[in-house]
Amino acid sequence: MKLKNRIKALIKDEKGETALIGLVKFFILFTIIGIGVEFYRVQTFHSTIQTRLEIILQDALELSVRDEYRRERVSKIIAAEAEENLLEILMTELNLNFSLQPQSPSILQYPLVIRNIDIVEGAFTNDGTRYYNTEYPSMRIKGYTHQRIILIPFLAEELKLVEVPFNVYIENRRYD
Repeated sequence: MKLKNRIKALIKDEKGETALIGLVKFFILFTIIGIGVEFYRVQTFHSTIQTRLEIILQDALELSVRDEYRRERVSKIIAAEAEENLLEILMTELNLNFSLQPQSPSILQYPLVIRNIDIVEGAFTNDGTRYYNTEYPSMRIKGYTHQRIILIPFLAEELKLVEVPFNVYIENRRYD
């Protein structure tokens, strides 16, 4: 009986309001911290994807430079070979299947969606004494993947997926 009376007294007392306000403040603080941590996590994931894709594009471009052009000290590729190398390295490095769905283990949670791949083969000319590039080979890949928000449980399901875009450009000026 005493406990019941004490609870009624706390609810009627002003101190009960203070406790409720304290709980609301704690919930708001917890929410702000969760949003901050999720923002940092998604930004870190975005940076990681950008960096990994830069390395993959550079490797694909470097592998695609033809040896006969290297001997002439110019950088030129064939677009079809470069795209084939790119997709092969993407699947290997990010552990993706042929439809670019992640397989375990992978840094991706959701499929890699490629909107556009632009490949410039490069061009060269001869000034009479030597060959030199007038346009360097390059690759650009644009697309996105998704990342799931996990620390904010009260979000609607459609808001828990964040689109993480990427736009990576690499140019190869090396020929040796």
